[in-house]
Amino acid sequence: MPRFGFDFTLPKNSNEFSYFGYGPFESYCDMHHASTVGIYSSNADKEYVNYVMPQEHGNHTETKMLKIGNLEFNSEQGFEFNVSEYSISALTKAQHTDELVKDGKIHLRLDYKVSGIGSNSCGPDLNPKYRLDEKQ
Repeated sequence: MPRFGFDFTLPKNSNEFSYFGYGPFESYCDMHHASTVGIYSSNADKEYVNYVMPQEHGNHTETKMLKIGNLEFNSEQGFEFNVSEYSISALTKAQHTDELVKDGKIHLRLDYKVSGIGSNSCGPDLNPKYRLDEKQ
């Protein structure tokens, strides 16, 4: 399973957020060494990563606190999140960056866990310790 969590749609004015977790760069359980744990502020536009083929971007792992709009999320165990101007559907449909369409909303994804990125597209399978394989 690639991820387990929730996808929320927020109004465009919920663009700004702050968090305590790995940042300021995107991070995943197997790819976070360029990031450090701290308190960061950002917005959906800054979180966008212009990948050649549009895909998920801006994930932050081991987050303990997130404030966005009038919402606040806290967890001693940590969670993962990303904030984007693009829906999962828009990212899935677009084959090239010029095909991406913003819908005027902010998309917040809160996850219990996200599987690692790995390198199976050009290398070995994802190491089992970075897979979301939990049964309960």
